[in-house]
Amino acid sequence: MKKILLLHGWDYRYYYKINNCLTWDKRSTFIKELSKNYEIFYPDLPGFGKQKEPNVKMWTLDDYAKYIDDYIKENNLKIDYLLGYSFGGAVALRYKTLFNSNIKEILIAPALIRNTNKSKNFFKTPKILNPIRKIIRDIYLIKIIKVPEMVYGTRFLRNTYQNIVRINMLDELQKYNPKDFKIIYGDLDTLVNPLKVLNYVNDDFKKRIEIIKGGDHDIGEKKTSSTLTIINKFIK
Repeated sequence: MKKILLLHGWDYRYYYKINNCLTWDKRSTFIKELSKNYEIFYPDLPGFGKQKEPNVKMWTLDDYAKYIDDYIKENNLKIDYLLGYSFGGAVALRYKTLFNSNIKEILIAPALIRNTNKSKNFFKTPKILNPIRKIIRDIYLIKIIKVPEMVYGTRFLRNTYQNIVRINMLDELQKYNPKDFKIIYGDLDTLVNPLKVLNYVNDDFKKRIEIIKGGDHDIGEKKTSSTLTIINKFIK
């Protein structure tokens, strides 16, 4: 039986301090159906689910990728596929970059480039004023427009979120063999930008992207059958 390691997305309801929704709870149907044909592993990333956050200011994608590498080694796992959902897709890709992994990857609604970033175009200031700018930015995001990822996040999660949400990973993706990937989006996904991905990547990568009609960011749960059909075909 093929072994798949799942990397969850970024959802404030997964936050450790809230803990009223464990990672993948929102996609229990997807997990149940996937486990019928594959042996799956789905660890909580630090700061989410049952996993406490590290006592540092923030993490980068590199830190999360190293955490996954450590998890695989510590548990002596022989993983055949990485399945990254949303933010987990970005972590999976960075894992491949850092550790030269031959593991094939399934990226579902991957956050390789964001559709919107509410703080990206926040007013610019000289570098010397960056600390003040960050304070004002956080007040704007938390108190005024009330972005839940910021409202409910700890200092670590807020800083980490602001770090990773700015990253465009499309150039990084295209360094690899397209046949190592299957990328799945819903055509109604408003959280990430499937259209921009399709317009940006080369023709070989376009062939690795499947768009599920009527699917939003939660295609794993709402379009389980269609998503699993694509995954099964890729693996077989």
